[in-house]
Amino acid sequence: MKQIVFTDLDGTLLDSIAYSYEKSLDGINLLKQHDIPIVFCSAKTRVEQEVYRDKLEISHPFIVENGGAIFIPLNYFPFPFHYHKIVAGLSVIELGTSYKEIRKLLDKVRREGDFHFRGFGDMSVEEIAEETGLDMESAKLAKQREYDETVKFDSPHEMNEILKKIKGAGINWVFGGRFC
Repeated sequence: MKQIVFTDLDGTLLDSIAYSYEKSLDGINLLKQHDIPIVFCSAKTRVEQEVYRDKLEISHPFIVENGGAIFIPLNYFPFPFHYHKIVAGLSVIELGTSYKEIRKLLDKVRREGDFHFRGFGDMSVEEIAEETGLDMESAKLAKQREYDETVKFDSPHEMNEILKKIKGAGINWVFGGRFC
């Protein structure tokens, strides 16, 4: 039986304030010494995760944007499997809805209910950096969404009603530390 570690990034492998992985390095190195794959499973985008994969020299599959897709390095598995496309040397199994479609559904919910909420697609890179504490380059990567949208509610009292409407539009949601 092969052991595998699945890990979130924010607040787990990465410090939730500084986004540093320094405190996790001993554990990461121990797993690598024992040839135990580390699979990121995060709300972060593909391009955000690729930064950490490169820095930590982790070359295993990874799951992006709250389960929107699984990215698997080409020739990683010795057997064939179904995938939807190849991007940047990675086979992609798409599990979620495209970002474009999600934005369209969210815009419909916003218009029909005259609701006030903003997604990363509505924010500038500077606003994302301010809201998240990310540096500008990381905020730019966080904006490059493919399978989900990060949403901030302007009115907390509207939030439950908005989330019901979002669910009714066919979109699942999860609440993270600061955003849905």
